[in-house]
Amino acid sequence: MLETKTLVLSLFLLALAARPARADEVRTLSLAEALRMLESQSFVLAEAKSRVEQARALVGQATSPLLPQVAAAGGYVRNSDEAKVGFRETFGPIFSGIGQPMPEGMPGTLYIQPIGVWTVSASAKVPLVVPSAWAERKAAERASEAAAASLGAVRLGLRAALAQAAWAAAAAEDVVAASERAVVLAEEHRRTSARMHEAGETAALSVLKAETEVVRRQSDLLRARADLSRARLAIGVLLGKSLPLRVLPDPVPDTAAPSEILVREALEQRPEVAASLAKIRAADAWTLSARLRLLPQLSGSAAAFASDMPYPTGEKQGWRLTVDLMWPLFDGGYRGSKRAESAAEGQGARAAAEAQRLSIAQEVADAARDVQVAKERLRLAEQQAKFAAEAAASANRTFAAGVTGSLEVLDANDRLYLADVALAEARGRLGVASAALSKAVGRDF
Repeated sequence: MLETKTLVLSLFLLALAARPARADEVRTLSLAEALRMLESQSFVLAEAKSRVEQARALVGQATSPLLPQVAAAGGYVRNSDEAKVGFRETFGPIFSGIGQPMPEGMPGTLYIQPIGVWTVSASAKVPLVVPSAWAERKAAERASEAAAASLGAVRLGLRAALAQAAWAAAAAEDVVAASERAVVLAEEHRRTSARMHEAGETAALSVLKAETEVVRRQSDLLRARADLSRARLAIGVLLGKSLPLRVLPDPVPDTAAPSEILVREALEQRPEVAASLAKIRAADAWTLSARLRLLPQLSGSAAAFASDMPYPTGEKQGWRLTVDLMWPLFDGGYRGSKRAESAAEGQGARAAAEAQRLSIAQEVADAARDVQVAKERLRLAEQQAKFAAEAAASANRTFAAGVTGSLEVLDANDRLYLADVALAEARGRLGVASAALSKAVGRDF
């Protein structure tokens, strides 16, 4: 009999474990797990990564003028007429008439224009001195660094947004819990009012007020649950999912540091600062490239060729080496305009970098102030919730004892609900402000 009960219990537990998940069940992740998912599945981050790959590809394009260029060619030529000189047929009788043998090395036939010829060739060109190309490659490298730093800024912003969304969803969960407690209190008050009305200790109006309060709190609960679902769905979309997700935020770190220290840390760690410096260096490199275009360029090349018909040398193959010096003396003003463009771009990059430094300093100061304000508001909200809970408990006790009326209970419960909601929102605001400060300073999550 005991074995039968054990078997039935095991089958029940297996069926319970194998049941499909309810529609309201939400997958819960830690913030670290969510950040890893963000790194691998965020479409915004994937787009930013593609821009980095494009910038790196441009570095390869800028490097190509500094590397040897190798080419192979082949072809067939068909001419309308053939022109050739037979040296042995022409000069043979002359040497025979004077009794002299033909000189050694005398070509047999010299083809000036063969009727048809197959040719193959291979060539290599090696740049020896190309000053402007080195500067252009350096500019491309700096642009790639700027793109990588911009990717870091996008990543930091997305991670901060995820942390803030997690705190907003956590606040929404607390609001739902507060609404559920308010519904329980309202139902308890309704039952107390109904019991006291049956005993003739209160009027029917108290019961109606209690019924109205229950409906109102149930409506608040529905709205709170809808807000929670919306917040969780926003987290899912941020992680590249079309379903709601629940992320548990990390505790708020201690950020009790002077604003001057935080600003200095931000200017050292923010990827936007590194991106601005890289853009300035890129503009300077382009300016240098425009100036170096005034210098000559030196290159060497080698070629090997072969044909099924002998060349004028009498050989069917050969090679060639050349050294080329090119000195552009006038290019229609391109170098001057390019230098002016790069100089203007550098001035704009420097101005943007300075404006960004000021913006970062203001952002850090505002974020630090928001954290301090959020901490103080949380402290006040905790006190308010404590006093409201004591007042609600006192009002419900005195109402049950017949000392106070239903209106006092409803007012106390309403104040308790508002205090609980304010406490939940204060916790969420502190988390959101802390995440904003970490992002402003450049700290990773």
